Amino acid sequence: MRKSILVFAAILSVTLLAGCGGKSIWRPAASPGYVDMQGKKFLIMPVDMRYLPGDKAKLAAALFSGFVAKFGSAGISLQPIQPVLQKIGLGDLSWKLARGMNHAAFYHNSVQWDACSGEDYSVVPNLIKTLVEKVGELLKMPDLKFDYIVVLHIDSLGSPIPKSLKLRVLGGIYDPYKDEIVVAIHWEQTTAEDALLAEMATIGPRAVEMMVGKNPNKGEDKAEAKTEEKTETKAEEASETKTEEKAEQKAEEKTETKAEEAAETKTEEKAETGEKTE
Repeated sequence: MRKSILVFAAILSVTLLAGCGGKSIWRPAASPGYVDMQGKKFLIMPVDMRYLPGDKAKLAAALFSGFVAKFGSAGISLQPIQPVLQKIGLGDLSWKLARGMNHAAFYHNSVQWDACSGEDYSVVPNLIKTLVEKVGELLKMPDLKFDYIVVLHIDSLGSPIPKSLKLRVLGGIYDPYKDEIVVAIHWEQTTAEDALLAEMATIGPRAVEMMVGKNPNKGEDKAEAKTEEKTETKAEEASETKTEEKAEQKAEEKTETKAEEAAETKTEEKAETGEKTE
């Protein structure tokens, strides 16, 4: 019995990892291990969700709000123009981009687009080119400039456990000017159906953290900033101290001057009084 349990556990582990070779984050060999967001702009594709139960609008809003928020002012959301993208043949681009990146990165360790499961991902670069050409006009931002395209896709793979879902999350960051995958992510998780909406709010931020990674230089930047702040604070304190000392010194000098003047006045008055007496 114990042997059977161990065998089952081993098979289950292999099954869970088989989706993408057991990896959850892929970066090119030359990658520094993170995406430098300093001064960069990210075009965020409309979120793509498939085979999920419940209110799709609420699920998408919960997922996308947390996802976009992590980019802050560096993010440019395309969610508002999703209907327009649909009309010009780009409505399915989020799905093709997410799945194509996942396949090229995890299965072939490559940025080359190819056919997979009957789907031809070689069309993705042309679709991206169309998007780059039209997005400024569609957003009514003719001078729009951006560095990367970000995509996130979620679907359900079903689950043998009642009232639960096995979610698959695919996504990544793509450089449309170099036609290169900057980073691709993939993970699977089981979630209770009644917790799905709450789970959407956590998946978005987690996905961004995985994509961006940790910049080891940020700690140094913060340390330098703190040092500068301390230096400035000390300089200000020293300046204030000097100002106070000068003010006190002037006040003392004025007091002494007044005292001397008062003493001189009294002396003169006494002298005058003496003269009158004589």
